[in-house]
Amino acid sequence: MAEIYTGPNYSESEIRDMVKEIKPAVQKVELEEQKGSAEVFRKYGIISLIFSIVYTFCLYRNHSGITYPIFMLITLVLLHLLRKKDGLSLIRSRSGNKVLGIFHVVSLMLLSIHKCMTTSGALLFLDAVAIFLLFFSFVLYLYIDTTGWDIACWFGGIIVSIFLPFAHFLNPFFDLGQWFKGRGGEINNEKKQVISAIVIGIIVAIPMLFIVISLLSSADIVFNRLLEKMVESIHLPDNFGDIVGIICTLLLAFLAAYLIPYVLDRGDVKIKARGEGKENPIIAITFSSIIGVVYLVFCLIQVVFLFTGSMKLPSGYTYAEYAHEGFYQLLAVCLINVVMVSVCTREFKKSKVLNWVMFFIGACTYIMIASAVVRMVMYIQVYNLTFLRLFVLWFLAVLCVWLAFLMVAVLNRSFPVFKACMIAITVAYICFVFANPDYQIAKYDLTVVENRAYEDKYAKIDEYGSVTDYILSSLSTDAAPALVNDENLLHKFDLHITSRDKYAKKNYEGFRKYNFSYARAQKLFGK
Repeated sequence: MAEIYTGPNYSESEIRDMVKEIKPAVQKVELEEQKGSAEVFRKYGIISLIFSIVYTFCLYRNHSGITYPIFMLITLVLLHLLRKKDGLSLIRSRSGNKVLGIFHVVSLMLLSIHKCMTTSGALLFLDAVAIFLLFFSFVLYLYIDTTGWDIACWFGGIIVSIFLPFAHFLNPFFDLGQWFKGRGGEINNEKKQVISAIVIGIIVAIPMLFIVISLLSSADIVFNRLLEKMVESIHLPDNFGDIVGIICTLLLAFLAAYLIPYVLDRGDVKIKARGEGKENPIIAITFSSIIGVVYLVFCLIQVVFLFTGSMKLPSGYTYAEYAHEGFYQLLAVCLINVVMVSVCTREFKKSKVLNWVMFFIGACTYIMIASAVVRMVMYIQVYNLTFLRLFVLWFLAVLCVWLAFLMVAVLNRSFPVFKACMIAITVAYICFVFANPDYQIAKYDLTVVENRAYEDKYAKIDEYGSVTDYILSSLSTDAAPALVNDENLLHKFDLHITSRDKYAKKNYEGFRKYNFSYARAQKLFGK
């Protein structure tokens, strides 16, 4: 027999009220992700602050002064201290190699020293590009395992290392907040809410003010004139631009010094070695063979006619005009060939036939480079030497070395083409800049004019009426020592240098801006 319930009876409304009063046994726990790390700030903060101060003092509006090598030396010391915190070496890579690290350090110092030894705008720009690429190559070498990387991997790593820090640009401020909190400087939630509300209010007010003031000033002329008088009454200091510039430089230098090693140390730069190519080599053999037939015909023409001098040119053409007309097209084709050999070696499976085709393309490229050199030399013999022509000849020599390394990689795909090219090109560039190109150009052109004075055509350079005009208008103070035997020309050079804003005395005054090339020229000018 079922038991009969004898307890209290509740209505449905009473039951609902009781359910509402029941409190959950499990409390909700909210986990907030902590942003920032005091430990990270202790590791990078002080070193980054020192770097930003050194960078601003040495390089703010001063990229050709004696402080440049000082800046580079301090930068390498700071990098050494940062590496030392992790028990690592400044010159030893992840794989334990030291040779390339020593090469990077020596090359960076030599290029930095050259920055204060020239006033040539072209060389200063090339130096800056070389230092920039070499430094990023150096930090990748230190922090990333680059075993098996080819040229594409290295350039990809450099590009990622440049842009990836932008994704973390707030991290230093979060880290600073955690560091500040750990030192007893925590701000309570109420104050945080007040500060956040004020900041949001200011952000909202700025565009609203701009719109409202614009409308009101156009609606009432009296209000508009009142605003104009208020603006005119604000007198900014004469060096206000420099104040803003220095603050921005300090901030950007701090962020760069903080974030670049930070993202590299975290392993955020992930570039995998390509390994063996996987594409069908018949594709590469087909298109490169078709192109090779065209190259064969072209190269035969170069060997038979241009190199032997037996070619009969169309009427109205001189050899110099013919040489100049075809030079840059040849240079472009040579670069295309280098890229083609690189891609075929990287993307396609090994094949003896493909190797032979690549060697044929390489041989044709060498003939084209030789043709380009002959054409440029012919043009220089008539229209003399300029910086661009000298640099192009240097570049063609570098291209020969690059192509030779690619040919080695065709046979041995594990050959480190990028490292070999980087070392060879860096050494070649250092030799080029320390040879003082502007001096060599002025010396060569003046010698040609002196030896061929009886022929007026040899005294011209392109659009310039004479070699003298080119030297006065285009060459830097690096060329001054080549003019010491001609007092009249040296005096004209002094007047032209003084008249250029770039060589204003204020740009080279003081210890920070001392430049050896400028100081040597001033001494030759008798100042």
